[in-house]
Amino acid sequence: MKNFFRSIRFKVIICILAALLAGVFLAAFTSDAVSPVTSIAGVIYTPVQKVANFIANKTQDWKGSFVSSSVYKDKIEELESEAIEYNEQLVDYERTKQKLAAYEEFLKVREDNPDYEFCAASIITRNTADVYDSFTLDKGTADGVSVNDPVIYGNNIVGLVKEAGATTCVVKTILDPTLNISVYEIKSRENGYSNTTAALSYDGLCKISGLSKDTAVAPGGIVCTSGLGGIFPRDLTVGTITAMKNEDTDFSVYGIIEPAVDVRTLNDVFIITSFAELTAEEVTG
Repeated sequence: MKNFFRSIRFKVIICILAALLAGVFLAAFTSDAVSPVTSIAGVIYTPVQKVANFIANKTQDWKGSFVSSSVYKDKIEELESEAIEYNEQLVDYERTKQKLAAYEEFLKVREDNPDYEFCAASIITRNTADVYDSFTLDKGTADGVSVNDPVIYGNNIVGLVKEAGATTCVVKTILDPTLNISVYEIKSRENGYSNTTAALSYDGLCKISGLSKDTAVAPGGIVCTSGLGGIFPRDLTVGTITAMKNEDTDFSVYGIIEPAVDVRTLNDVFIITSFAELTAEEVTG
């Protein structure tokens, strides 16, 4: 029995009895009709109820937040899908605009040169291993393309077909030092040939060589194909002379040419598959 009075159970019973007595006295001195047990229960459970309500509200808020996050995620995915679609439409628009520009240039050349036979082509691969910017087109021998066919953009020289497969071909550009083109400068009518060096090619330039020391060729002159050799038709534009330089190996001079077209940015070109070659008198005339 002595141990019972010292136990925790006895102390809990005493606390409960004390709480009940307190409720009785509280009811006696107030006009509240609530029973002591109810008052005690209220004292004990009200804080617990507040905590439970707080947790329930937060849980509801979290649930709402979760739903909102899901909605936002769906909306973001929808917007991203729309952005991709708009980008694709923009790319298609730019490609169409570039093709229209190429065809506008082509129509003028076609009107001025009814003897030309053309093949429209698009660049499908740029040969990054080639420092002279060669590229592959989506046309080949099945489309009438042959090795040494000129490649142009508008009336401007781009390069020459160096390899031709059934459905594709590889183009050597005017920035390749192995490509030599018979040309003349339109003001002075002096003949020469267009080629380039590794250093000039790196800067996107070529040159007109074979000029005499006392040449009348000067900066601002336009360089065009002469038609000699029968590879390129006459009067295709190579570019504009920007400076005159002395050759290191002899007493001749050369002019630095800025090409009429940037071969590194093209997407669409035309291949001249056939043209009427000029006679020797017409070439020198």
